[in-house]
Amino acid sequence: MKHGRICLGAWVGFLVLVSPGAWASRPTNLRAYRHLVKLASPQFSPDGRQIAFVTIRPDFLYNRYDTTLRVVPAAGGKPVAWVRGLHDLHMPRWAPDGRHIAFLARVGREKPEVYDVAFAGATPHCLTHAPEGVLQFAWSPDGRTLAYVTPDKPALNAWDRRTGHDLFSIQDDDYQVTRAPVPSQIWLLTLSSGKTRPLTTGPTSVLENAPPFAGSITAPSWSAKGRWLAYTRQADADDADTDRTTITVVNVANGKERVLTRHNRYEYTPSFAPRGDAIAYLYPHGPGPVSDMDVFVTTLQGGDGRDVSADLDRDVATTYAWLPDGQGLLALANDGVGSRIYLQPLRGRGHALDLGALNPTQLAVSAQGAVAFVADTATRPPELYLLRRLDSRPVILTHLNRFFAAYRYPRSVQVTWRAPDGQVNDGILTYPDDYHPGQRYPLVVYSHGGPEAASTENFDAGEIGPLRDLFSAHGFLVFEPNYRGSDNLGNAHEHAIYRDPGKGPDSDVISGIRMLEERGLVDPKRIAAVGHSYGGYLTAWLITHQHFWRCAVVADGVVDWTQEYELSGAGNLAWVRDSLGGSPWNPGSAALYIQDSPITDAGQITTPTLILSGTADITVPITESFALYHALASRHVPVRFIGIPGAYHLPQDPVQLELYYRAIEHWVVGYLQRSPPGPVDSRGISLRKR
Repeated sequence: MKHGRICLGAWVGFLVLVSPGAWASRPTNLRAYRHLVKLASPQFSPDGRQIAFVTIRPDFLYNRYDTTLRVVPAAGGKPVAWVRGLHDLHMPRWAPDGRHIAFLARVGREKPEVYDVAFAGATPHCLTHAPEGVLQFAWSPDGRTLAYVTPDKPALNAWDRRTGHDLFSIQDDDYQVTRAPVPSQIWLLTLSSGKTRPLTTGPTSVLENAPPFAGSITAPSWSAKGRWLAYTRQADADDADTDRTTITVVNVANGKERVLTRHNRYEYTPSFAPRGDAIAYLYPHGPGPVSDMDVFVTTLQGGDGRDVSADLDRDVATTYAWLPDGQGLLALANDGVGSRIYLQPLRGRGHALDLGALNPTQLAVSAQGAVAFVADTATRPPELYLLRRLDSRPVILTHLNRFFAAYRYPRSVQVTWRAPDGQVNDGILTYPDDYHPGQRYPLVVYSHGGPEAASTENFDAGEIGPLRDLFSAHGFLVFEPNYRGSDNLGNAHEHAIYRDPGKGPDSDVISGIRMLEERGLVDPKRIAAVGHSYGGYLTAWLITHQHFWRCAVVADGVVDWTQEYELSGAGNLAWVRDSLGGSPWNPGSAALYIQDSPITDAGQITTPTLILSGTADITVPITESFALYHALASRHVPVRFIGIPGAYHLPQDPVQLELYYRAIEHWVVGYLQRSPPGPVDSRGISLRKR
């Protein structure tokens, strides 16, 4: 249920807005978003003079995303395309000599390999030839060796598969597993000779699937002198065991490994300091994993080290980077309805950098101390920015999304309120394009997933995508509550969801709606509930326990915690177990699996509901959507169930993604229009004569 995180600048209260009359028109349909260029993976050259990054554009003709490696001068200038035409190009990394860039990409239907290019327009050279493809890689400090991660060969050979000798043992794997999982290992490539050798072996694996709560899949990290590699080691290859992780160092010369800490679980994202033997990593603040993820720093000598970011009281979910002097780090974290880059010294309290209204989503630090980051706002699409010094103002380096300057955008504000038990919450309220004070409007309540994430003021990021602007264009209010469990208001707010997945968040959302109604903004007869993943769970819970909703959308939503525990992969077995305080078979938690599953009381649902699910989703298995669909259809509640072929936890190609958003838009608009929708059949299709 976890997703990417995005965040805010250094203000509190009302958001920085663009005047509604600033431009002539605005995007009122999804076709405008076909022009959106996304930016990823900024990386400084060793001398700090150039920044490599990747642009991602949707290609609706071939139903794919085109990725291009670009380089822009840090001093300013036009970005130059270095490599085009390769599939899934990502993870650019400058060679230590600064003369070329390596990256991961695919040619045709081949598996991803590491390629290298020396200048714009040159033909990339394939460096690796891994039969199972390459997952991550990292240059050694001297540039002579490449460490890369690749899966072991399949347990069965071709003859076994052809002759049906292909039975295998299933353990903590998802319900769609079709063969025995194999671990991934670190290999070393000596560039001068082209020789390769495995550095790690055995049943343990380099982390290759999404962690349960936070943290990320990252490449091995080289020590400053190139003698050691640090990586996230998983205890086995089973895809649901991504909680069983430890930070491990391996000696490059002899392959001997050593686990550094005593935690045994929930350690991620190790990174050696640019000098010395300090190693940073992410680990939960506590109590337990349902809490902020903090940056800990230890050394090669071992030990748990110190929680250097404890005083930030913010969730460093995935992204941080060392400063060049090794005396501090920069970390991304959600805060309020946006995000910040925090400067965290190894000793002492950290603070946020002043980025104005920008919401950073990715960052890189140069050897000279400059910071490159991708950022946007609710009214400005993503671009690449630069801080020449930590105390300087951001400078924009790219203008790849000029197309969107021709539009205007709705007004958004940050709102705060208290739930009946005193829990403080915040969220985003977006006004209709034609808003007039004193008039009441239909309301769309969009609940984010995670739940350890947040609704943030971004242009087109997160699960809500373009729906905020689309609903506003239809004359609706859009309310995005950051209910308890969200990671934007500190550790206590995030931990408050422990053993309370439904009732607490329900009270947060409902009290937020009542707050808006008391302001005279909402037409109480026209309110829709929409959510994806955990937000889909919360939507299903809301329509089970309240019946004022005009319509609802449950997208890839959890409805049965027992199914989630038994069938899902991507770490959700551990997420459910550790969020509810035990397994379905633990007497102390068994009741929660029943009473906090919306499917238990789905017979009470009367709200017309659209259900969407990817057929290949292993995070929230489609079987749960089937259960919800039949609970409604068998009682003739208006319902439509849309399957997305081959999709995982969100559509992975541009055509399906646009159709996904269009289906949600049409369903909600059809029910929130001023006149009642009239009779519908069991699929939610109007029976009115056309």
